Amino acid sequence: MQNIKAVVFDFDGTLTPLTLNFDSLRAEIVKIAREYVNGKILDDMQGQYIIEMIYVIAQRLDGLNGPSEFKNRAFERLRVLEVEAARGKDVFPYTRNVMKSLHNKSIKTGIITRSCIDALKTVFPDIFDYTDSIVTREGIEHVKPHPDHVLEVLRILNVDPDKTLIVGDHPTDVMAGRSAGTYTAGVLTGRTTREAFKEAGAAYILNDIRDIMQLKI
Repeated sequence: MQNIKAVVFDFDGTLTPLTLNFDSLRAEIVKIAREYVNGKILDDMQGQYIIEMIYVIAQRLDGLNGPSEFKNRAFERLRVLEVEAARGKDVFPYTRNVMKSLHNKSIKTGIITRSCIDALKTVFPDIFDYTDSIVTREGIEHVKPHPDHVLEVLRILNVDPDKTLIVGDHPTDVMAGRSAGTYTAGVLTGRTTREAFKEAGAAYILNDIRDIMQLKI
């Protein structure tokens, strides 16, 4: 990895086993949203990710006495559910070794995630000993697959996109990395198939993050 100066990881499914039930999370947020908007609006947003849905609903409510209340309630409920799901979990047995090995090679590491920081610290209490930067959804409005999520962590790391590898278990990680101009790698430790990563345009498809050390970039 002679040309790479930073490796930026997704969290759930990449550094730790994926246990979140996104359908259940969405149902909980929809339950709150029904107190503020009608079902037709929610039906029109069925294809949207949870975080984007929250922001869209909040924008629709703007000026109608309640956008901040809805947004705050929705994100707090999401935080509680994520922390509950994180209890008893740990990172993969090899996660710390891989991240330490990268540091030993003078390669910076970062984490970008749509989850909250409390969930990360619940799973990975010593997380700040192994990474140089973390950007959760609390740190930026436009989360991945939006390139801003990648560009923000690179700004903090002070590394150019063409010197960076984005690693994740979902096509959104690949999409974000490609949009930001980085190298991209999909790992098969989540729920995404090799074929889906190919369709998303991943430059590399790995069994897990240990394979990073073998890449010729």
